[in-house]
Amino acid sequence: MGDQEDLLAVIRQRILAGDLPKEHCRMTWYGPGQGAICVACRLPITPEDVEVECDLARGGTLRFHRRWYEIWSEAWPACDART
Repeated sequence: MGDQEDLLAVIRQRILAGDLPKEHCRMTWYGPGQGAICVACRLPITPEDVEVECDLARGGTLRFHRRWYEIWSEAWPACDART
């Protein structure tokens, strides 16, 4: 994973494309990775990584590497086509 600005640009692009939602997690869990694919970087979340599971209010669960989750959760509220 690259520097913070590069990661933020990737997340913003994925949000604007509709690949990642703009909504709060209903519930969030942290734990060791189980091999699921991170919705942000599309790489496996290994047992050495912290996996964040985000249950959405509208249904569905997103799984992120912790760093990607933190960037997404900070970016989506202000992310629109003008910024």
